[in-house]
Amino acid sequence: MNERKPMAGATPTAQPKSTVVKEEAPVLIWYNKNNEEKIDGNNFVYFNNSKQCIETIEQSAKPIFLILNSSSATDILSRTHSLTQVDTVFIDCQSPREQQRCQYLLQHYPKIFDLFLNRQQLLKIVQENVTLYQHQSGNEYLRLGERYKQSNDLNLALKYTHKALDMYRKTLSNPNHPLVARCLNNLGGIYDAQGDVNRSFEYYEQAIKMYSQLAPALTNQPVSKVLKK
Repeated sequence: MNERKPMAGATPTAQPKSTVVKEEAPVLIWYNKNNEEKIDGNNFVYFNNSKQCIETIEQSAKPIFLILNSSSATDILSRTHSLTQVDTVFIDCQSPREQQRCQYLLQHYPKIFDLFLNRQQLLKIVQENVTLYQHQSGNEYLRLGERYKQSNDLNLALKYTHKALDMYRKTLSNPNHPLVARCLNNLGGIYDAQGDVNRSFEYYEQAIKMYSQLAPALTNQPVSKVLKK
């Protein structure tokens, strides 16, 4: 399936200029029961005691980005994932085997952004998310998702595009806004590039239905004529 915009001539989806709402930076909490050496130059609050870590999270009045070592992630997640102050979770894996073992966490804990093998990549992505969180802009999530798609980093493209879609659905008064359709179309393209044809078709179909409301003349055009392998 070739990636394409589902509707030619649909309402343009250029990102409008919007007022940036600057939010306070989230608290960065890093829990590792093995008490690894702390990373210089980053504003992390470190814990190696699970009870103290959980109590701090529970008592926090600020949003939290939580970084967990893969070997102890389940202990903390089972107690804190449902708390509203926990915004995003990042898992620091020690080996490819650990990363593979922790894949199931992604299915059970949707606040997990990803599983990381490379420490520098983890720190880079945490900082990206802090910046995006502070700006509270779906446009910036969307742009970053498209940038990662262009560089063929499909996993990160998927994460940021889903975040953009969530942000738009929370902040836009029109549920059929062109930017929502653009996110859906982009997700279809990313899943297509990953080889997930069924999920790709699902998102493309949602995008087409939304574009059809923006371009009524195309409402009756069947999906099969627009989405071609």
